Amino acid sequence: MTAPRLALDHIAVAVPRLEEAVAALEKLLAATASPPEDVPSESVRVAFLPAGGARLELIEGTAPESPIRRFLDRGQRGVHHLSFRVEGVDLDTWCGNLKRLGFEILGDGPRPGAAGTRVCFVHPRSAGGLLIEFSQKSEKEP
Repeated sequence: MTAPRLALDHIAVAVPRLEEAVAALEKLLAATASPPEDVPSESVRVAFLPAGGARLELIEGTAPESPIRRFLDRGQRGVHHLSFRVEGVDLDTWCGNLKRLGFEILGDGPRPGAAGTRVCFVHPRSAGGLLIEFSQKSEKEP
């Protein structure tokens, strides 16, 4: 497998009310969040806050079938997933290689994400109990 360059991009935190979480963390961290963005492919609304070399993603479900809503409805709170930026290899190739190595990729592979990215997720069953996202800037974005 081609070795990509991976860097922690963000830590995603599931929140029941995005606006409340943004207001609290902007004040607590003396930081400014990105404007909220809807990601229809995931049925979520997100905002990012700077956190050193990475970012904190606050993520709210926008539909009952949203994975975030289901996560919160099960009583789970806090960290939802870790996201790694992939550079040096195409995301489709990277996720295809992971699948061939036995990792369970959620969905049909890379799909649109927030902030002009494409993303793919590795199921926690095959990633040590963690939901892992790999992201890459979309070639269609400037």
